[in-house]
Amino acid sequence: MRSLFFALTTLFIVSSLFTGCKKKELDDTGEECEISVAALAGKYKIVAASYVGAAGERDALHDIYDDCELDDINELRADGTFIYTDAGKICDPSGSTSGTWDVNVGSRMLILNSGTSTILSFTCKELVVTYRGGDGSLIKETYRKQ
Repeated sequence: MRSLFFALTTLFIVSSLFTGCKKKELDDTGEECEISVAALAGKYKIVAASYVGAAGERDALHDIYDDCELDDINELRADGTFIYTDAGKICDPSGSTSGTWDVNVGSRMLILNSGTSTILSFTCKELVVTYRGGDGSLIKETYRKQ
């Protein structure tokens, strides 16, 4: 279960990074942020997760992630590689992994290895993506740049 979740999360993050559109987003200072590999490159931590359904959103951070995963770092590198580091409290077994990522600006898709996520927003400090879980549920996650 943990490795499936980790793979989906990694895919979601990568998918979010590769998604882009002509519309620019604003960061906390009002600066516009483009969705591109260069702009998305950086280190991120998960800060929120929810299931999205017809009745709205339901918090799912602790349903999806173990406590030992909440301090992990997803590093998206400008060269198209990523490193997921099992940081802080180490999980058993460790979830550290690496691979490749890209962003499809036109479709706002983030591609992590072979998984995809849709980028809902990117404010240069926070990245919000959605993806389909293994059971078909829509999951929304928010990552904060470190």
